[in-house]
Parts: sequence; C-alpha cells; structure tokens
Amino acid sequence: MKLPIFLNKNIISIDIGSYETKIIEAKKSNNSIQVHKAFSFLTPDGCYENGHIKNERALIDAMKTILKKNKISSKIAYLTIKSTEIITREIPFPVVEPKEIEGMLKYQVEEYLPMDVSRYVVQHKIIGKVFDGEKERVNVLVVAIPKEIVEKHFFLLTELNLKPAVLDYQSNSISKLIWFADSINDGTFISDKTIAAIDLGNNSTNVSIIKNGRLQTSRAIEIGGEDLDNNILSFFELSKKELLEEKLKIEDISVIEEGYTDYNRLINITKTTIENIIDKAERIVKYYTSKEIENEINVIILYGGLSKLNGVDKLFSSYFSINTVILDSINKVNIQVDPIKYLNCISSLLRDEEV
Repeated sequence: MKLPIFLNKNIISIDIGSYETKIIEAKKSNNSIQVHKAFSFLTPDGCYENGHIKNERALIDAMKTILKKNKISSKIAYLTIKSTEIITREIPFPVVEPKEIEGMLKYQVEEYLPMDVSRYVVQHKIIGKVFDGEKERVNVLVVAIPKEIVEKHFFLLTELNLKPAVLDYQSNSISKLIWFADSINDGTFISDKTIAAIDLGNNSTNVSIIKNGRLQTSRAIEIGGEDLDNNILSFFELSKKELLEEKLKIEDISVIEEGYTDYNRLINITKTTIENIIDKAERIVKYYTSKEIENEINVIILYGGLSKLNGVDKLFSSYFSINTVILDSINKVNIQVDPIKYLNCISSLLRDEEV
C-alpha cells in the first residue's frame, strides 16, 4: 500500500507486534531522521498474531488510549509489518523497461508464485541484474501480502482517525535504513557490504540479505522468542517476570559449564533454541550464496528481542565463520531512547525513491 508521500511533515510510524507495539512521531530530512516521540505498550493478549489483527476493537481502543496519552498531533501514518504468510521471490526477467516488467508480472505472476493471486497484494522492485548462461537478465524481488492483512491494517488506521500513507514490509525497510545510515555501532561502515540482517523477533525470525543497500533475499522463519519462552517453561515453573529475570542472568549462551544445575539446563535450552534458528537461517544464506559464484556474506547483523541474550553473536559467528555484530546504534538517527527497539518504525520512514 503506497499512497501519496508527505514530505517535511511529522509522521507517525507504527510497528505492531504480538507482544509489544511501538510507535514514533518523527521527521526525515535529507541527512537525518529526527524522532520527537517514541513510546510502546504491551499488545493486548490475542489481538495480533503473525501479521493478522485478531481483535480489532481491543487493539483500536488500546492504541487510541496510548496516542492520546502521548499527545500525538500528526495524522499521517506509516505501518511496517512482518508475517510468515508474506511470500517473497526473486525472479529473473528479460532486460526490458520497468513498465514492461509490471505488465509481465500482472499476467504471469501465477507461474512464479504458488498462490491464488486474487487473495494477495503483489508489489515488486528491481534489485539488480543476473546472468542466465551468457544472457543478462533483470533480477526482480516480488512481494505478495495477503489482502486480509493489508485491508485490516488500513481499517485500523482509519478507525484511529489517521491518514494511511505507507504499508511497508520490514525487510524492505531495514535494507533502506542500512543504505541511508552508512554505518552502525559508532563507526562500523556497512553500506558497501553484503549483510545478513537477522531480526530475532518474538513471534518469528526474519532473515534479510542486503547487498549495497538493496534487498536481495528475504525469508521468515517460524521460530522466535515466544518459542524460547515456551521451551524454558516446559522445564521450569516461572512467572513472566521470573522468566525475564532468568534470561537476564545468562552470562554467555555459547558456554555450557560442567555439572547438572538449573542454570546449565537454562543455558542448554536457550542454546538449543538459538541453534534451531541458526540451522534454518543457514538454508537461506546457502540459497543466496549458491545463486551466483561471487555471492558471499561479509557480516551478520543481529537485532530484535533475542539479540539481547548474552553470547548470541558468538553462536552465529562460530557457526557461519562470519563476523557477527549486535546492532546497538545507527548513524543519522536522532532519538532519546533505545533506537533498536524502534528500528522498524524508524526504517519505514525511508522511501525507495529517496535511497
């Protein structure tokens, strides 16, 4: 969903999750993003799951309350979403004009995507060129989002008396932010590298491979923080607060000491869950690196809730033999609170034509 773009105005950007919903009010200039307000609230139980709004009224009421409490005045709204039901494919086309690709997709999309096209909103973007034998082709990333997801998010914003302007896919958002920011963590330059950006979220894990600021491949893995919590709770009787406290006590999940203790059991459960994610992420990385001889990953960037586990970067680095960093800060973003928590909100402010 892409309606007229509003320039030089404060924008409300919203990232709804099954566990927590984040909202910012911000403005983008040529050289920076200025976040004026940033706040979050726990998404009411049962309201949101895998990109689907399950209880519209409860979610609308909760959002109305939080927007009023934080005195949000802007009416222009951007949304960023993630769902394992979003289908992404990289499709090579003959070298033709962009408008011709749109026409070809319109009539041939069912040949490439195993789905009932009438149930999806299909968008595409050119991400580069590939060679099929000796023939050059245009590589096109096609994203198909269930219409129900799009329509319910649109309805949500209108019920909040907001003006829906953009609905963005989170993998597309993060690729634009990496290109715009140039560097992360106070000096690590990344815009010229091929990156596996891995969002270790609550409901799922998103793997986005980005080359020179362009999204090349994106896939969702149906394992996240919620699975880790359930795995721990199957062995330990803990409240939500106690569960969080136990995870914060972990010194390094890449190290399991000798002895049969509750702490070692906790480490083992956590490590096994992360390794399950890594195993599935490896398939996505291999898919990308096997497509072209020169395809390689230079760095892995971890963010999202599970990236806060001590030692998670060591597990990824050891498994892939690739430099792995935890995202802590982003160049060109001015915000008074943790920028990583609001990463998806921030990145959705950038439009394709601006990068």
